[in-house]
Amino acid sequence: MFDVIPPTKHLHPSESALLLFDRAMRIRAISADIVRAAQYLNAYSDQELSELGINRSDLEDTIRRYI
Repeated sequence: MFDVIPPTKHLHPSESALLLFDRAMRIRAISADIVRAAQYLNAYSDQELSELGINRSDLEDTIRRYI
């Protein structure tokens, strides 16, 4: 999931920028998936969430963090 830039290879600044941009776009796409999943789980009752080992406050914090 995470790109690793080999320490022995010196990248041109444009190559580094491209890698950083690519990583940021993938993180942004993953963030949308995280929010959708948290919103879906937020519809569960407190008891159902408890059975899954999830706190509602954690869901709400996750939604706030990624929106």
